[in-house]
Amino acid sequence: MHNGAKMLNLKRLKTCWLFSIAFIVITLLLTVYSENVRRLFSLDGVIKIREPFKQPPNSNNEPYEIMEQYQQDTTMADPPFKKILFWNDYFRVPDFYIGLGREALLKWNCPVWQCEISRDRTDVQDYDAVIFHLHTWTLNDLPQRRSSHQRYVAWMLESAAWHEYYYDTNPMANYFNWTVTYRWDSDFVRPYGYVKPIGNVPIHPSESQMKKYLSNSKVMPMDANGKTKMATWFVSNCNSEKSSRDELVKQLQNYMQIDVFGKCGTFACRKNDELNDSSEQCQEMAALNYKFYLSLENSLCQDYITEKFFYMLHRPIIPIVYGVHDHYDKIAPPHSFINAAKYENMKQLADYLILLDKNDTLYNEYFWWKPHFEVKYVNVNDGVCHLCASLHNTTLPPKIYRNMTDWWERQAYCVYPPHFS
Repeated sequence: MHNGAKMLNLKRLKTCWLFSIAFIVITLLLTVYSENVRRLFSLDGVIKIREPFKQPPNSNNEPYEIMEQYQQDTTMADPPFKKILFWNDYFRVPDFYIGLGREALLKWNCPVWQCEISRDRTDVQDYDAVIFHLHTWTLNDLPQRRSSHQRYVAWMLESAAWHEYYYDTNPMANYFNWTVTYRWDSDFVRPYGYVKPIGNVPIHPSESQMKKYLSNSKVMPMDANGKTKMATWFVSNCNSEKSSRDELVKQLQNYMQIDVFGKCGTFACRKNDELNDSSEQCQEMAALNYKFYLSLENSLCQDYITEKFFYMLHRPIIPIVYGVHDHYDKIAPPHSFINAAKYENMKQLADYLILLDKNDTLYNEYFWWKPHFEVKYVNVNDGVCHLCASLHNTTLPPKIYRNMTDWWERQAYCVYPPHFS
């Protein structure tokens, strides 16, 4: 009896010991499995190599210097191709107006063009960069496989002020490595244009320097000649809740004539059927006949200046902007545009515009900068050209955006429009 009881106890102990080991093994397996599942399907499980790299702020350089540096990208003579995937469409344009294949960037004369552009989601984990247009970014349509070498890129050229209508940035935490936006603190800046000095002229000359350039000019600009109309505005987006630009125009119309073209106005530009009221043909018409062009954005956010400002700045017409930030002063020469935000009310602004209209000398002084600066337009490919070069740069440290809500929304510095009177 004694030996039998002892053997029974040993069997029970062995059974308990085996069950304990099995329980520990199963628990470990479930833990590893659940962690892998979480990493695969959760945005919080994005691969984090190390702490994000904080690049030096682009504000240390002039805007034109940043864009000119993009043209100086270099790499080895015959580097292996990198692969870039456009995950979703850019306003129903699958190739983002850039093109697909191995020669897409070569056609754009990118300094470093050895990147293959694709729309094929197969083996998404093998791409070096995956570009997401934030306008159609959704949790229901994201890659389920991600490799440690990949860069996920947020692409957005529209104003951050409209984000709540299209996408939620909260789930984007710890998801993106790089950004392509209009903002100068982006990893790859894609503005709509910039102004470049010709020769040794400073981009921000003092008033005395400006007068010196004007007095030394052999040919006085005569851009007031032949103009018979006061001001014009081309607009097709009538939703102005983020800028109140329609209210500004209505108040200004109480004191001066403003012809409004497009869907939101009563005037139409004579043009070919395939052209719209913002076409080059219509811009030339405006510059030939009008003295002022209202270049008003649909929102008031830092760095957000769209192509119409640069198109008109290039022409013999004075742009009128409403800039509550300093980005117009940073990107354009002084006395090349008029900032309506610096006037107490619209009557005060109208009085000044009427003064310029009656005095050709004062009006023409707004074109003092034309012989000394060049307006540059930015193609959609510029950001991708620099992105391709960066994929070939093995010295770039890892980076990830911990909080996209903070970076894209709060640091966009969008402000509510004032009440115009």
